[in-house]
Amino acid sequence: MAPSHHRLSLFLAVAATIAAALLASVAAENGMNDVEALMQLKKSFTNSSSLSSWLITDKDGNRSPCAPDSHHWHGVVCSHGVVTGLRLNGLKLGGTIEVNSLASFPRLRSISFASNNFSGPLPAFHQIKALKSMYLSNNQFTGSIPDDFFVNLSHLKKLWLNDNQLSGSIPASISQATSLLELRLDRNAFTGELPSVPPPALKSLNVSDNDLEGVVPEAFRKFDASRFAGNEYLCFVPTRVKPCKREQPVTSSSRRAIMVLATLLLSAFVMVIALHLCSSQPSSSRRARKLDMEGLEEKSPEYVAVKKASSTPQKSSSWLGRRAGSSLGGLGHRRAASAAKVDDLSSRSAGDLVMVNESKGVFGLTDLMKAAAEVIGSGGLGSAYKAVMANGVAVVVKRSRDMNRATKDAFESEMKRLGAMRHANLLPPLAYHYRKDEKLLVYEYIPKGSLLYVLHGDRGMDYAALDWPTRLKVAVGVARGTAFLHTALAGHEAPHGNLKSANVLLAPDFEPLLVDFGFSSLISHMQSPNSLFAYRAPECAAGHPVSAMADVYCLGVVLLELLTGKFPAQYLQNAKGGTDLVVWATSAMADGYERDLFDPAIMAAWKFALPDMTRLMQVAVDCVETDLEKRPEMKEALVRVEEVVATALATVRERQQDGSGSEGTMSAQSADSASRSSHASYVREGSIQRMASVGERSLRRGSNDPSYGYGIS
Repeated sequence: MAPSHHRLSLFLAVAATIAAALLASVAAENGMNDVEALMQLKKSFTNSSSLSSWLITDKDGNRSPCAPDSHHWHGVVCSHGVVTGLRLNGLKLGGTIEVNSLASFPRLRSISFASNNFSGPLPAFHQIKALKSMYLSNNQFTGSIPDDFFVNLSHLKKLWLNDNQLSGSIPASISQATSLLELRLDRNAFTGELPSVPPPALKSLNVSDNDLEGVVPEAFRKFDASRFAGNEYLCFVPTRVKPCKREQPVTSSSRRAIMVLATLLLSAFVMVIALHLCSSQPSSSRRARKLDMEGLEEKSPEYVAVKKASSTPQKSSSWLGRRAGSSLGGLGHRRAASAAKVDDLSSRSAGDLVMVNESKGVFGLTDLMKAAAEVIGSGGLGSAYKAVMANGVAVVVKRSRDMNRATKDAFESEMKRLGAMRHANLLPPLAYHYRKDEKLLVYEYIPKGSLLYVLHGDRGMDYAALDWPTRLKVAVGVARGTAFLHTALAGHEAPHGNLKSANVLLAPDFEPLLVDFGFSSLISHMQSPNSLFAYRAPECAAGHPVSAMADVYCLGVVLLELLTGKFPAQYLQNAKGGTDLVVWATSAMADGYERDLFDPAIMAAWKFALPDMTRLMQVAVDCVETDLEKRPEMKEALVRVEEVVATALATVRERQQDGSGSEGTMSAQSADSASRSSHASYVREGSIQRMASVGERSLRRGSNDPSYGYGIS
């Protein structure tokens, strides 16, 4: 033992000697010792009277400021006899910052020049590769950040550039700052779009009050919406009212070019008309033949899509004949979906719709083909269209090519079974169309959209109404609907199979309606992991077959999303972006930090409900338990949710009741109004977008809004 210990001590001594030699060689390469480097740095400053302690004395000479018994050098941080930091904030310094002087300190880890008067381009701090913290806020730095600024800053953990005058785009190289935890770029003049991905370790971000534009990438949506506020053209959801991109101004040269082109086109058109009138007078026989043809041919009505070109007599091709193109963007994962053309559907005996639910009347494929239609999304199960038929009935048509696991008879039997289901929290299909390579499913159109959109969309009027009592209503409704499916579809592998916030539609009174349930026996085994959220339960990811317990996990994720207001990373197949709600909630509850979990929008007005929120959070955490033995069954989960909701609503009523009789009633109404007003006020102040007007929201519901709940399955 003694020889081994001696060798270890010798090795450490040699290593320390080598490290010291390396540091000395680096300093020697720069040609300056510590005192010379600090004095040169001071010379680059203007108004440096606050650094009067930076001087060479007869006593100290060129001895390092970190040497024992050296006089105090203001703002110089030492550790183990070497300079490791400079804290020069708030000293009214100006001029430039001599980066070469800073590079003379090989152990420099932190610099702070915040709240000074530095101006001009950002100094080349990225040359100091070992830096861990840079505080440069509240200055007047201008210009852009170099594209390669972050390439070699793998040790950087904190960067504060807020309250400057920096412009240009945020470099994509920021993702290479793999250790970065805090990034503040707020109150500058940055333009362009956000990078596609943030640094992987980033915990705190603020890009508010800039001039950014575009859609906030999924990977950034784990941060609070207020961190993006003050960017007029930056938003979560592109709409026709707010396209998330500024209009490009038309220059005078472009305007002249347009006018010249319009003049040429108009002249050409006039010449063609004149030539036609002068030289092509039809004979009487030709006119008669033309009239005969007009009598024989029936002009096809104009539908949404262009008709299919053919030399044979043509049939009109509606929007059902389109191929769904690439994803339209918006919330959640999107998958490009294509579909076979169906020009001849109505001519086949199997081509019409089969009604399985006549609550919205009876209609056929021809009615849909003639309907005004628009794409409203595409997702794991295919594309979705909103169609408004001639009688005013609005429906959603989903096109899927992955429902080829069952035979035709089994598929039709299952669809009739799903269409006959009746429950206050289910939205069953109205009709279907069967083809071997493609299936059409028709649902009632629900204007408010999905819980996903209301929580993470434009955060307007519907989000403002999503207060604590309303979230309780949604939570218990989702649990009841799912539990009903576990009884009605007990023989299914996963009775719902695709439970997530995109498949929770909200009625006008915020009653939740579950859609896309009961498909686990219809989707092919190859596509199920991509199409059905239940397959992302931890036991399925570990290779075990999907079961009813996977629905319990999905319910837990929805409850976590409802309580935290965060977008779950679990919804993304590549696991990049969003917040890992399962890990976050589980850890916070275990460590006693449950208060940090809840959506500030509800905490702002319903703080007294924290115990009830915590109880519901515990149910959610138990539902996402990795160990199946500890995860409750759906029946137990429903009972626990109902108990928490009943207690929570009773607490709300008790809080609102202050006295009895008319005075108590008035006080209750006043308390309720105050709570809802506080909630709405928080939403207005923290929202990334200004609250849309009723007219704007009505227009958006009729636009190509890709974030609508249908089709994002």
